[in-house]
Amino acid sequence: MFKIIFKQSVIKDVKKIPKKDLQRIANDIKILKFNPLPPGTKKIKKSRKNYYRIRQGNFRVGYRVDLSKKLVEIIFIKRRSEKTY
Repeated sequence: MFKIIFKQSVIKDVKKIPKKDLQRIANDIKILKFNPLPPGTKKIKKSRKNYYRIRQGNFRVGYRVDLSKKLVEIIFIKRRSEKTY
């Protein structure tokens, strides 16, 4: 099982998200505890290795996986737009 930690800036991201979407995003993040690369995960192309994103509706959750420490760090939760990536 992986430990999930959140980058400090994610707190600001969460405050902007409607509650109904936030619940679905939270469920997806819980899945990362057991499987850090669930179906539908995409590698973030313009980054260092081990950076991924998952999609939940119009939102994207960016995260980093450290397999040696069994750690998932949530980096951002943003609404999908041209500026998201």
